[in-house]
Amino acid sequence: MRSLLKRRFHNSVIIKDKLLILTGITTTNSSEIFYLDLSKPFDSGNLTWTLIPNGNLPVYTSRSTAVLSLDNSTIYLIGGFMRNKYTLDYDYSNLIYTYDYPTSTWSTPALNGDEIPPRQDIKGVIDNLGIIYIFGGYNATDLVRNIGPLFNDMNILNTSSNTWTTLNLENRPTICDEYAANILPNGIIVYIGGVEQVNDGANFTLVNMNKIKLFNTYTYQWSQMNATGDEIDPRWFFSSVLTPDGHIIIFGGCTRNFSGVSPNLAVLDTTKKPFEWSIPSNSKINSPPSIRGHTANLYYDYMIIIFGLDTNTGLFSSQVYLYNIKSNNWVTTFSPPENEPSINTPENEPSINTPGTNKPLAIYIGIGIAIGIGAAFFVFGIYIAKSKCLHKPKTVVPEPVNTTSDPPNPFNLAPENYTYNPPPP
Repeated sequence: MRSLLKRRFHNSVIIKDKLLILTGITTTNSSEIFYLDLSKPFDSGNLTWTLIPNGNLPVYTSRSTAVLSLDNSTIYLIGGFMRNKYTLDYDYSNLIYTYDYPTSTWSTPALNGDEIPPRQDIKGVIDNLGIIYIFGGYNATDLVRNIGPLFNDMNILNTSSNTWTTLNLENRPTICDEYAANILPNGIIVYIGGVEQVNDGANFTLVNMNKIKLFNTYTYQWSQMNATGDEIDPRWFFSSVLTPDGHIIIFGGCTRNFSGVSPNLAVLDTTKKPFEWSIPSNSKINSPPSIRGHTANLYYDYMIIIFGLDTNTGLFSSQVYLYNIKSNNWVTTFSPPENEPSINTPENEPSINTPGTNKPLAIYIGIGIAIGIGAAFFVFGIYIAKSKCLHKPKTVVPEPVNTTSDPPNPFNLAPENYTYNPPPP
């Protein structure tokens, strides 16, 4: 089982007290879904993982994004490098897959709207109306030399109507991928870090961590905020979580040349204007090694960091690390909260071991019951306003060709405009 765990560029989501792991680059091809039961105490050095019966993905994929539906019943798997499980050829015949958690079933949804562009190195977020937002990303159109363009467009998937739309927006930010994305309760998406090209012909560089991109999901407008506070190294291949009190915690990643970054962990306070970076004083004590290509999820008081690649050794990791967001220190033991209500959970459980009883803090409720009928009309009005803002894309990204080997991933800055050679992750 340990060889199955070791991976990078995977996805992780929490459903009904289960931390699900799927996709990623492994030492051997893997399409399984497995989980860690968060309803029971555990030690991070002695974990019990459980395979989900009949949960295997229909393709091998990595560097994709997985977004959980509002009712916690469906995983939307979007983009990434996709391979046919039988021929190992690249296979982009379907760019979105859905996993129904109650029935443990994968399917390809029938979508309306614009053509879906192939993308890798993206992060998706979902708002409280069930609309998934995906910004920019990379598309390897030459899978032999791993050359392709970066983007700065905004694509959205309305999960209620199964409609994909590429928004036609003005004042878009620089082309970018491998960023962190978190949506605040006020509907603002915060984009941090990654790789960008500031203008045509310029080299590709890491984004200044003080240059925060903001996207308003109500007005569909871009803006930028210049954060203050402690100095944070630029990075990519890192993770982030949003806490209930409005702090974005980032962890790990690497420099452009794949060395470690400082600090390993940092906190962006989005309740201050401008946003402010800080480095918790205890966060360097017993800190994990520098890793990249991992994932992070928030479960009550714990930031759970999963797998990745050890930057110092270059080896795959099967480790899980725990950061207590209340005490701001690293811990090795996990204790589930007691008497916490379960919210937004599926009505049925799939046939897997040890069903949980508590609900993770995965989604913030934007509208309380006490607001009543008036809030419902308000949300409906916003929904209609958003629908009127959707436009056709100006261009369609060509579908990449299939090859039978992984991209070589040399870090050679390409001379062509909007052409990108990502490095070996």
